[in-house]
Amino acid sequence: MKNPFLLVIGGPTGAGKTQLAIELYLRWGWPIISADSRQVYRYLDIGTNKVSQAIQAQVPHFLIDICCPEELFSAGRFVEKVEALISAWGDVPVVQVVGGTGFYQQALLHGLDPIPPIPIAVRAEVEAWLRKEGVEAVVAWLLREDPLTASQIDLRNPRRVQRAVEVLQATGRPWASYWQGQKERRYPAYVVVLSAPRDLLYARIGRRTQEQVAQGWLEETEYVLAKGYTPEAPGLQTLGYKECLEVLRGARARTTLVEAIVQANRAYARRQLTWWRGHTYDAWVEVEGPLPVENVSEAVWRQMGV
Repeated sequence: MKNPFLLVIGGPTGAGKTQLAIELYLRWGWPIISADSRQVYRYLDIGTNKVSQAIQAQVPHFLIDICCPEELFSAGRFVEKVEALISAWGDVPVVQVVGGTGFYQQALLHGLDPIPPIPIAVRAEVEAWLRKEGVEAVVAWLLREDPLTASQIDLRNPRRVQRAVEVLQATGRPWASYWQGQKERRYPAYVVVLSAPRDLLYARIGRRTQEQVAQGWLEETEYVLAKGYTPEAPGLQTLGYKECLEVLRGARARTTLVEAIVQANRAYARRQLTWWRGHTYDAWVEVEGPLPVENVSEAVWRQMGV
């Protein structure tokens, strides 16, 4: 089977990636695969900014709502699922891979080096260390011993910190070193990073966060807990849900929720931009007005030789 051409749309939260993909689908029928490590989780709808069911009925999005909040999801699983979709679709000429998890997109394009199995003893030792010393102490150690990985993961996520320490302890290699993959692309592709001037991006993040909280982000978090999932579930180790959990356990005033999530989202957008500046892309587009539907379409056809 001939590999399809991949249109990879990455960039920071709030840049307009999903809307661009929808416009391209409506124009050309190019299917959309979500490259979002949080939208894979069921029930986490408002906080992960999933497209509505009404829009999904008109514009299908794949790899959304495919696992429960207590499941771990990885770049390796993402690649496997994308390749299964591509195989099932057969001769689809162009596939859009769209979202804010650049690591997943990079893994699909370039592959991943396999990580050796982590011995049970190492995992138990790291878990015990986290329980005894706390995440902050382990993060401080990781910043000293593995700054490469520490610069590329969410250091507020205990599971990510644990995984980084486990890999370094078990293999002697930074976890991030396994993400480099091949230099060559495994698929023909056009990679566009969608961004916006910082003040505009921050304004969008602020408006969207206010809307999400007004729509019931806090209540959605309560609903997930009521279904029996714990605050430690991987799905709830997500920007915004962490702040909601703080409100629910009385560690944060509800009146501070919007601002706390806005600040976390701004920091996340900066990390996403930094990540992409260190990786290969074909075009970096700063969007201040209409989405670049025509320019992206032309670039794809040009690179396909059409």
